Amino acid sequence: MKKQEYDIIEVNHERCTGCRDCVEACPSPLANFVHTTESGKKVIDIDPDYCIACGECVKRCKHGGRDYNDDTERFFRDLGDRRIVIIAHPSIKLAFGDKWQAVLRWFQQNGASGIYDGSWGADIATWCYIKNIDQGTKKVISTHCPAVVRYMEVYHPDSIKNVSTVHSPISCEAVYVRDDVKKNYAVAALTPCPAMSLEFAETEHVEYNVTFKRLKEHFMRKRIEFKPISDSPTLYDYDDMSQGLMGGMYPFPAGLRSAITQNDLTIPVINSDGIDNVYREIEEYLSAPEDKQADIFEALSCGGGCGMGIGSYDEDDCTTLQMKTLGRIVESDARSRRKTNLSGTDRQFKLFEDRLNPKSLVRKFEDLREKPSKERIRENRDELEAFFAALESENAPSPAAETAPAAPAPAAAPVSEQQAETTAEIAQTAVKLKKITETIVSDVSDIREKMGSIDNTNTQSASMAGIIENILSKVIVLCQANESIDAESLPQLIIILDKLQNATISLKNNLTESKDNAAVLSDAVNAMSAAADELSSDVDHLILTVAKK
Repeated sequence: MKKQEYDIIEVNHERCTGCRDCVEACPSPLANFVHTTESGKKVIDIDPDYCIACGECVKRCKHGGRDYNDDTERFFRDLGDRRIVIIAHPSIKLAFGDKWQAVLRWFQQNGASGIYDGSWGADIATWCYIKNIDQGTKKVISTHCPAVVRYMEVYHPDSIKNVSTVHSPISCEAVYVRDDVKKNYAVAALTPCPAMSLEFAETEHVEYNVTFKRLKEHFMRKRIEFKPISDSPTLYDYDDMSQGLMGGMYPFPAGLRSAITQNDLTIPVINSDGIDNVYREIEEYLSAPEDKQADIFEALSCGGGCGMGIGSYDEDDCTTLQMKTLGRIVESDARSRRKTNLSGTDRQFKLFEDRLNPKSLVRKFEDLREKPSKERIRENRDELEAFFAALESENAPSPAAETAPAAPAPAAAPVSEQQAETTAEIAQTAVKLKKITETIVSDVSDIREKMGSIDNTNTQSASMAGIIENILSKVIVLCQANESIDAESLPQLIIILDKLQNATISLKNNLTESKDNAAVLSDAVNAMSAAADELSSDVDHLILTVAKK
């Protein structure tokens, strides 16, 4: 297995309280371990070699002690400087609601070299699954959940034959774009799942994993807002005009099963989703007699499907009921657009048969580690239990404090000099906090004002650019209509060029004003950042002071 360049799941030891919720939620028995720091303190850390990046610990942590990493920042740094095509995971409809088409349109207008549908890649994957079944490859676990695939690679390398060799939908689409569309560019995938970085590192089909959550955060920081641009909840004008069909169901539980059974009802497919079910049922599936195993076991780590992943789900954007409703809409739309020829063959699958090389869609599992022993798993579990037991013992009140009779409340003692100094310090800090807060509010107000000014200036600049373009087109027409400029045409040309000069001067002035406003905006942002840093420092100091008191 090729290792990811960065740790996908990370621990913030400053925020970790040792509540053990993350460890109890984790389905990977060796992902969490007790680590001793240089100062001698024992903490819980993550072993990236055994973490399956399902993100369940991030969901469960209530203290901000765990988070994830992806490629969003690197992607935006490179966008515009490189040729990058974008593949949109089907769950983008859940992540951005009725604005998902506007998000893709923004990328088309801001440097992307092409926008492609991950649902089309999912349809390719469905075609491959059915083709493999027809050729005798059965009793397999699906591969479109990277956390499940990594679980099998780490804990069941001896049963890797039970993992399908069909690439995930995103990788299938990446191969399609490279081999069929003939765009051998860097690929960025917009996804709901940090764990997809594991797959992309292994297959090398995708360079950037841009999760929806980080994408939303980027747009928010840049004050980029979207409005719906389409009345259709399912359709978009992708670059190659390849709009997926039943592949759009893959993010939903039993999505693969729905896609397969639409084409072949004879293939037995079962499904499971959610960490409380799927990993236990994977163990049951592997240990079952072959005649009791379904031909395909569709397994999703996130309960409710990909739309509930840590890189996507936001209760404010889409409720569980809305997710289910959208799933039915996607399915109904796909069935209505599906076409077959006179013999009943799916036309889309016929296209795949004619244009795709199945060998390029096969995933290979190589360089797998030895299966961890039960003894090692048990030892790690015991170390974790001992760590939490020691932590609970440290935080528990002493027996003497629990059994001693309650002492009568002492009379109010006079305030000591130290207490008075502490109280005065707290009061002074509070006043300072108030002033800093007022500064931040003032800076934010200034930013909004300048943003409005910049927007107006940019609008005027765009208008001037349109005028210049129109004038230039007239010059070109005039020159094309006259093989040589005669005495009558010359004055007309001079008038047109004079207008062009005036428009250029106006545009230059507008751009200068925009630059000046941008400088003011930058200063305001820097001031706000400095004030925020100072506020954070004072808050920390105030907390420590109160704690000492």
